[in-house]
Amino acid sequence: MDDGNSVKAINVVTKSGIKNGQFGRAYAGYGTDERYAAGGNVSFFNGDRRVSIVANLNNVNQQNFGSQDLLGVTGSGGGGGRGGGRMFGGSDNFTVGQQNGISRTNAFGINYNDKWGKNFTLSGSYFYNNSKLNTESDIKAQILDRSGKWYKDNSNSTSFTNNTNHRINFRAEYKIDSNNSIFIIPSLSFQANNANGISNGQTFYGANDSLNTSMANTIRGSSGYNIRNRVMFRHSFANRRRSLSVGFNTTFTRNSSENILDGRYRFFDDMGNVTDSLPNQFYDNLTNGTNYEGNLTYTEPLGKSGMLQFEYNPSIQKNKADQQTFHFDNGKYTAFDTSLSNKFDNTVTTQNGGISYRYNPNRDNMLMFGLNFQNSNLQSDRIFPTVTNVDQSFFNLLPRLMFRKKFNSSNNLWIFYRARVNFPSVTQLQDVVNLSDPLRVSMGNSLLKQAYTNFISTRYSFANSKSGKSFFANLFAQTTSDYISNATYLLNADSTLHNNIVLKAGSQLVKPVNLDGYKNIRTMFTYTFPVKFIKSNLSINTGAGYSKMPSLTNNLPVTTNNYTYNAGVSIASNISEYVDFNVSYSANFNNATTKSAVIASKNNFVNQTMGLQLNLLNKKGWFIQNDVSNQSYTGLSTGLNQSFWLWNAGIGKKFLKNNAAELKLTVFDLLKQNQSITRTVSANYIEDARYNVLEQYFMLTFTYNLKNFGKGKSKDSGDGRPMGMPPYGGGHGPSPAGGLF
Repeated sequence: MDDGNSVKAINVVTKSGIKNGQFGRAYAGYGTDERYAAGGNVSFFNGDRRVSIVANLNNVNQQNFGSQDLLGVTGSGGGGGRGGGRMFGGSDNFTVGQQNGISRTNAFGINYNDKWGKNFTLSGSYFYNNSKLNTESDIKAQILDRSGKWYKDNSNSTSFTNNTNHRINFRAEYKIDSNNSIFIIPSLSFQANNANGISNGQTFYGANDSLNTSMANTIRGSSGYNIRNRVMFRHSFANRRRSLSVGFNTTFTRNSSENILDGRYRFFDDMGNVTDSLPNQFYDNLTNGTNYEGNLTYTEPLGKSGMLQFEYNPSIQKNKADQQTFHFDNGKYTAFDTSLSNKFDNTVTTQNGGISYRYNPNRDNMLMFGLNFQNSNLQSDRIFPTVTNVDQSFFNLLPRLMFRKKFNSSNNLWIFYRARVNFPSVTQLQDVVNLSDPLRVSMGNSLLKQAYTNFISTRYSFANSKSGKSFFANLFAQTTSDYISNATYLLNADSTLHNNIVLKAGSQLVKPVNLDGYKNIRTMFTYTFPVKFIKSNLSINTGAGYSKMPSLTNNLPVTTNNYTYNAGVSIASNISEYVDFNVSYSANFNNATTKSAVIASKNNFVNQTMGLQLNLLNKKGWFIQNDVSNQSYTGLSTGLNQSFWLWNAGIGKKFLKNNAAELKLTVFDLLKQNQSITRTVSANYIEDARYNVLEQYFMLTFTYNLKNFGKGKSKDSGDGRPMGMPPYGGGHGPSPAGGLF
């Protein structure tokens, strides 16, 4: 029963004869300013056994593997003459989140897939990543105050971060017999992060109207793990559309962090008085979580083309949070502060059951609709410094619908709708004051409710292989009631919270709250057609978006409506294997309007990008590469409106048999203009940021491509693992996967 949740994957199907051998590539480069990049991939095929290894070491901001490196990991050939299959690996298992700044990265990954005997299949992967990041930022923000005026918050900071993570994933499938199978799918991840930084800032209305100034040194260390396991038993009855599956999922998490703040803050009130604050504090935060979830699903045929599905999903999730705060005293952090410390437990219990009907007259057309009933209990218990309990229960109807229609070989339509609920995190519920940033103080809210979301996605596609024309249209829409937003309190005078915690004038207090009215709508259209006289493809794209974000500022409702529009055009060559070019232009318009009872403010921002990629190759193996782009920004804060060019170029030679080797000289940022600028729009502030970037460097790189395939064994290798069918012939020739083999 298709539930509408899909993941895009690359499925590389090799020729049926190419099942035994090795392929991959290795590269190493060194350049000016001690820049280096090395790595590659190698895959070993031996019948049903497939092993792929990837590695990446560099200090040129390559924080993730390239698609060419991951190709052997995320997909591979099928076995046993069945035509094709997919390995366990996925790109998400071998990537990390991109971050601003300049990084040095060491990464390694291995993927394994094998079939032991006729009934047991095992696959797994391991990924290691270590990234050392140097980030320098210049941030200019505008913040809406309680009177409806915008004040400015300018800051700059420098930080150094060392992040290490390990990920282990496995999938074991045992086919007991033709009607019964069992799956065991565990995953483990471990992460450690250490960072230190220094920041300076000033908040003001005008040149001589300051609210505060700040200088802070921070040291942070955190570590944690996440262990998940999924066990599922599946039984098929004599009627192939009648089935039963039983599953049990477990999750265990732990996150520990230690933070030190040594700051110097100066606050100015309306009377001209000056107050200094010199916090030197140590924060120790620990959160633990467990989750147990069961799943029972039964499908029953209804008529020739219909099917009913019944499901029941109970779950219980427990989280424990413990924050302890110490002040610096006599050379050590020993002065325990009960007002800034808290122990908090949170338990979410759900009972979810429902029924779905699917009508599937053929492979090309399908209609599914269903309704689930969910009862949830959200229990929050503060244990320290005082004891309080919050017990909330919710009952929700969660409808869903999916429709797929293939009109002909070129046209199809897909529609998916579902409703879901999202629970607040234990950090959002934990009602303790966090003074790690005295200018932006935060605290949780134990009275938060669950958020209820409706989501719909529609996709229409047209593709005609004969004419080379294609058209794609996408629509995404989402609304959320009880959306978890923020209430911001901007203080014009010193204010005292519970436990005698004093917040200074000019600072902010941020607290999560439930608000109605969140909306998000996006559209995207793409039309591609061939331009025969230049043997190229022309692609035109456009789209629009709208989001409505509710918030509170000093108890006044504030709504930010953000309208985005984009359009672009590109021409990609299809002239020959010796000439390759791509010319593109895109424009993005962002118009934000912030409204409250006392203000209506507009802010417009435009980003335009032009690009040219040109690659030339001759029959002797010489090649030239050029990648030129222009970025322009208008509507940003003072000093950040920019227009700059980024030109990367290379020249090289392919040599050895079958052009297996390559030597290339490249230059990054030939014109020395590279920049990184971002804009963030929220309900009550607009932030523009500039980050440090890589500057010009030259690099000489050597690359070697491995292609070695031979005949396989037609019998077992002696260890109980069949080696697959023998190849049809030699180990070379064009591959349907793009010539890698």
